[in-house]
Amino acid sequence: MKTYEILKDDVYRKLVNLDYSRKENDLISVNSVNFHELEDEVVDAIFSFPTRNVKFDVDLMDIEDLSGEQQFYLFHSNGNTYLVDTQGYTYPRYVIELNGFAEEVISEYEMIEGLTPITGVIIIEQALKSIVIDLAQEGFDKEQVQAFLDVKLEYMIKEAVANVKSFQ
Repeated sequence: MKTYEILKDDVYRKLVNLDYSRKENDLISVNSVNFHELEDEVVDAIFSFPTRNVKFDVDLMDIEDLSGEQQFYLFHSNGNTYLVDTQGYTYPRYVIELNGFAEEVISEYEMIEGLTPITGVIIIEQALKSIVIDLAQEGFDKEQVQAFLDVKLEYMIKEAVANVKSFQ
């Protein structure tokens, strides 16, 4: 399913109308937008996009392995976050830096990570690695495994929240 079929028309329109840099070769040259000034619905949409770590000095035009089906991506590099719009191509055709994104996400992540027992994190990491390896050996690709884990995790979180609420 295409991105524009999933997002509300107004959210999609706002995303594609950001002041992207077009066909840039490097991240240092791209335009930027203040992440905190974006509307809540746009922010929610951005949080739903797949992420990818890229080297800061990579030539963006050399990245040609993005899915033409997935229109938007988040690229992380050197502590910064960039919104990528492929417009159906397999390379980052349009890129804009999301100023302020990293501070918001990192501070929330660090807070949660600080409250999570290290043994819980280790167990989760080992379980995920095991599931990914097993499913890969059975012939499932990365997108299929990701979709499975997304559904499973969402269900598990709902169940856990329901159990926590019953204790209160």
